[in-house]
Amino acid sequence: MTTASTRDAAGAPLVSFLAIRPDAGRVGDLLASLDGQSAWQLVVVAPSEALSAHPRVVRAEASATATDAEAIDAGVARATGRFVSVLPDAGVPSADALQTIADWLPLAPDAAVVYTDESAVRADGGIDVVLKQGPAPERLRCQFYYGDLLLFRRDVLADLGGVAHDAAGVELYDLSLRAVQRAAVTLHIPRVLFEAPAVRSIGAFAEDRLDTVRTVLERHLLATGGGTVRSVSADGVHVTVRPVHGEPLVSIVIPTQARFSAPLHAGGAPHSYLLHALRGLVEKTSYRNIEVVLVVDTDPDDAVIAEARSLLGERLVVVDFDLPFNFAAKANRGVLNAVGDYILMLNDDVEVITPDWIESLLALAQLPGAGMAGCMLYYEDDTIQHGGHHYWMGSPTHIGLQVPRGSAGPQHAFEVEREVGGVTAACSLFPRAVYLEVGGMTTLLPGAFNDVDFCLKVAEHGYQAYWTPHAELYHFESKTRDARVRAYELETLGRRWRHRLHQPQYWPFPE
Repeated sequence: MTTASTRDAAGAPLVSFLAIRPDAGRVGDLLASLDGQSAWQLVVVAPSEALSAHPRVVRAEASATATDAEAIDAGVARATGRFVSVLPDAGVPSADALQTIADWLPLAPDAAVVYTDESAVRADGGIDVVLKQGPAPERLRCQFYYGDLLLFRRDVLADLGGVAHDAAGVELYDLSLRAVQRAAVTLHIPRVLFEAPAVRSIGAFAEDRLDTVRTVLERHLLATGGGTVRSVSADGVHVTVRPVHGEPLVSIVIPTQARFSAPLHAGGAPHSYLLHALRGLVEKTSYRNIEVVLVVDTDPDDAVIAEARSLLGERLVVVDFDLPFNFAAKANRGVLNAVGDYILMLNDDVEVITPDWIESLLALAQLPGAGMAGCMLYYEDDTIQHGGHHYWMGSPTHIGLQVPRGSAGPQHAFEVEREVGGVTAACSLFPRAVYLEVGGMTTLLPGAFNDVDFCLKVAEHGYQAYWTPHAELYHFESKTRDARVRAYELETLGRRWRHRLHQPQYWPFPE
């Protein structure tokens, strides 16, 4: 291999690692981790005393007063690799990093950005493995979750204009966001290829860099459809929200029996979960341009329907359903009787927590290519019921199931808006046109997994599902229906979607 080539003799892409102002010890640690691997170059931006005589080490000149951006520019100018990676001040690539990267790149031959999983040493000496979500541009505006081993293709880096000189300390985050703006192909390699010496919050920034983080995020939102930076945080979790465009009619479709159930407490009056949900809609919800479509069995309690009319007036549409129980069929009938451009599918056993929950969902459902948006649902004991769908080893589940409310989740995932494989029909908002395009919900699954099947159809048609922590509701799950999962339903789902029920195991799977 020669440093003038972008590949080694075996054809593996050359990676130029940049070390900015390392001391001799840091250079030694990096060489110890890289020696024995092929297709690498170490570009050291440092005084000559930090240099090693190693044939793969190249020195780049930068003045003592040079900014980090100027130092990175100097290093990139000396780099000859196909990919460039600016290394952090601590931690090293794993012993199999470069071979693994070479093995995975054929899966995305046009990849311009590459990131990997990593590990970190805990204070007790144990090892934490940090698994990452796959490419997720909306999550990236909330968190720089790519981590420490981050590669940029050198020609794309040049096309982007290099690192920004007005993003001190935030250069790589800014560069990653600009790559997203250019729709650069991003590859996540779900293998632990970087070893950090200590656990830290992923994407964390020093307090004195937060104003720059805000500036970078505001610039990114402006370039990608708008939005607001509500807050930035040193732990790497930034509250950024997309805007709602206009005030479209949202049709809230609620399949329901519309009956009273037993009193919640001994000696109490009969209770209606539906009316409890509707009161929350009326009293707590800030979005006003709604209609409510109740899809009702033929024998409802008249008093429930009467109070629903009193609560909603002309905004209420009641649709009769005179067939045997089939949630999917009821949902389809409700959508066909709705007139809003957006449908909010809602169970009748929920309670609104956040007043702007519809705005939070609608902002995501209006994104280009969006298929649906879902929310944070809690059980009545304040544990999480739903933080999005996860499909793994042929079986669907809810992300965050029974985790205590307020938990940050893996890599703060319960605190950031993000892409997901799907969301529950207990509360999901989507363009009506998408629902009709994919054929609605399949009636082959009358009770369970009809929403999973719907989500997978939406994904198969090329649409993206999103989840937000800013829309929160309680879900008194299965209070008004039979919650049993029948074997044929899981078998039916598997026959239809086995090829999509094997996502990477980023999410801890419930035991």
